[in-house]
Amino acid sequence: MPAKFQVFRGQGLSMEVFEKMKKTKGGLMSFNNFLSTSRNPEISFKNFAQPAAFNTNAVGILFIMNIDTAICTKSSTTFAE
Repeated sequence: MPAKFQVFRGQGLSMEVFEKMKKTKGGLMSFNNFLSTSRNPEISFKNFAQPAAFNTNAVGILFIMNIDTAICTKSSTTFAE
């Protein structure tokens, strides 16, 4: 596995959650669930983000995550319920 790589996650969000998320742009985000990702953006977009377009109260999101394994192994950021 390369030291740095990119993964994608498509997801449908309610408009309310999307508006809150826009305010955190550039900040740290945590997810309280398992994140299924793909290295192929088309898979993430077509299978998970695009279907939200059929719901007028939702928006499709394509998360682009840049992973640096050097940082991941040294991280001191913890998550607790």
